[in-house]
Amino acid sequence: MKIVKKILIVFGWLILIGSIGFTMYYAWVQREAVRCQEIVVNINPSSPRFLDETEITSMLEKSGEMILGKRLSAININKLETKLSSSSSLANVQVVKKVDSKGLSFRGKIVVSLDERTPIIRIKDSGTDYYMDLEGNKIPVSPKYVERIMIATGTIPDLETQTGLLKMAEFVNNDNFWKAQVEQVFIQKNGELLLLPQVGDYLIEFGKPEDWVTKFRNLKALYQQGFKNMGWNKYSIISVKYRNQVVCTKK
Repeated sequence: MKIVKKILIVFGWLILIGSIGFTMYYAWVQREAVRCQEIVVNINPSSPRFLDETEITSMLEKSGEMILGKRLSAININKLETKLSSSSSLANVQVVKKVDSKGLSFRGKIVVSLDERTPIIRIKDSGTDYYMDLEGNKIPVSPKYVERIMIATGTIPDLETQTGLLKMAEFVNNDNFWKAQVEQVFIQKNGELLLLPQVGDYLIEFGKPEDWVTKFRNLKALYQQGFKNMGWNKYSIISVKYRNQVVCTKK
């Protein structure tokens, strides 16, 4: 009787292990066979919205890689990431496969997480209209989204001028006083800048986009002290292009 009992116990364990093994194998087979039924796009909520979820999904569908209805295990997510990363509007793109399960029923999806690049200046001239971020990436304009930032016209002559212009624009964007004052910048052929203020009928000769902290500090002192007594409209040009000098030209 003891031998029979041991045999039954061993047999029971074998059946249990076999059942677990079969269930795991069946689940693995089902998981491998699961097909993509959905594309989910998650845009960083703090990002601008030049592109929406529908447009990004459309970019994936036009990538040449079949997605919906295809076995999830056969989808090349590296190709999808490369396709989205090629858009100058997008950054930090991550594409992952995800399987949701309910019992032995599986649902596959592709989940996309990304940022949209943050513009700091708008370059606008005849035949040219785009945004740029701090790294110099060009971002196409969109009728769905307008960023209220400084506009630059003229032609950027070289990389040094571009780098200085972008850093100066970042400074202006982060300063509430100057963001409200500086409306537009004209880039001259020699790389020097002319600033068009929001208030007053005059131009600001800024010189090269360098040493902007000192230049704006000197300008602010003039705004707060000089203009308070003399008014805005007595001058046609205010120059800060020379080091530690503010030169005002009367009309």
